[in-house]
Amino acid sequence: MSHRRDPIDVLHSAVLGSSLGISGVAKVIGRSPQVLYNKFSDSMPQSEVTAREALAMADAIGTTAYAEAVDDHFGGVFMPVPECDAADDDVLQAYLDIIRQMGELSKEFTEARADGVIDAEEFNAMRLRAHRTVSSIMRMLAELEGMVRDVQPASGHAIKKVVG
Repeated sequence: MSHRRDPIDVLHSAVLGSSLGISGVAKVIGRSPQVLYNKFSDSMPQSEVTAREALAMADAIGTTAYAEAVDDHFGGVFMPVPECDAADDDVLQAYLDIIRQMGELSKEFTEARADGVIDAEEFNAMRLRAHRTVSSIMRMLAELEGMVRDVQPASGHAIKKVVG
């Protein structure tokens, strides 16, 4: 089992390592530096960082470290989805990437099971491939989302209900 780091500890380290530091981040999120120091202090258990504060701090310093640690806590991996306006070729390429990733995952799965035992190295390779597959799917969805348009019915075309 991997060692999972506490998301608040990860955020604290990121804040301390940022150019804003505790004081600057406190100012950005509307807290006093002393309150923020207390929220990160082990000796002040009654004062904790809320989820909203954690997100505001992560935004203030431009880090995904907190999100990565939360995802790791739940056994997942943080994968940012690019914002883009997709063209038909982009969506097709994203779809082909998914098919390729699924093929490679299937190959790794078949090879890992060939001897009847899946060892840790084989499992880690499959997990990485599975995360890459999910990432490809999320990328395709983001590109498709960029193609979504609101369609308004043409004016002047009333639908009549015929009663017989």
